[in-house]
Amino acid sequence: MGKKISKGQAKKLFDNWASANGPGKAVSDAGYEDTYESWFSAKELRDYCQEVIDTIGEANNPGIRIYFGSYGNDAGPKEKQSTVFLAPTSGGSESYGTEEGTEDPAPENDDSLDPYNVGSNGNPPIPYD
Repeated sequence: MGKKISKGQAKKLFDNWASANGPGKAVSDAGYEDTYESWFSAKELRDYCQEVIDTIGEANNPGIRIYFGSYGNDAGPKEKQSTVFLAPTSGGSESYGTEEGTEDPAPENDDSLDPYNVGSNGNPPIPYD
C-alpha cells in the first residue's frame, strides 16, 4: 500500500534516476530525447479513480497499478518517448506489499475498464527539485 514520502525522499528518488548511473542517463546517452515526468490534472485523476471505484465496486478492493511504458514507433505522440499508464486492479489483499515476506494475494489487473494514459510533459522535461 502506498504512502506519502518527504520532499527530500522524492528528490533522492529523482536524482537516483537521473544520475550518471541511473536509467535516465542511459536513455540520454543512447541519443534519445526523452521525458522523465508525466503530468495529469488532479481532476482527471480523481475522475478516473472514481470510475475505477464505481465500476469495480468498493467490496472488490479497487486500485490502480502504474506501469512504465514507451511509445515506440507506433503508439503515441512522440516516438521512443517514455510514459506511464494507469491500469485498474481488483481483488487481492488491502495489505498486499506492506510487509516484506507476507504472502498476501496481489490485486489483479481488471480489464472491465481501459487503462489511462496521455498525460502532459514539459519540453524540456521538468526536474523534481
